[in-house]
Amino acid sequence: MRTKRLRRRATAVVVRDRKVLLVKDRGQSHYSLPGGGIRKREPVVAAASRELYEELGLDAIKVTRLTECDFEGSLNQHNVCLIEANGEPALMQLAVSGFIWWDMKEDIPILPHVMSILGRIGPI
Repeated sequence: MRTKRLRRRATAVVVRDRKVLLVKDRGQSHYSLPGGGIRKREPVVAAASRELYEELGLDAIKVTRLTECDFEGSLNQHNVCLIEANGEPALMQLAVSGFIWWDMKEDIPILPHVMSILGRIGPI
């Protein structure tokens, strides 16, 4: 039985040219999907768009909520959105130390929830 309440997190999946945008948080060795906490009464799609802009300066032009891809991790309840965004990513916050467009073939360190979420989306 779970005693700790999971943090609600808006998780953004951004795909371009068959690559997925991943971020690395400062002090971490593994990549994850961009996103962050959902504010009280904030819609998931708004939170995912806001976090993508705050972290990487990307403007969402189309956001699709993917409830079937939501994932419950050990700390977070990932509420997943597929986002089409304009511009090129840039580091906007000190919390994020890097990003990569990942082809899903290169062997890089990723957090376990990344493949669980991407596997639910299907072919990229």
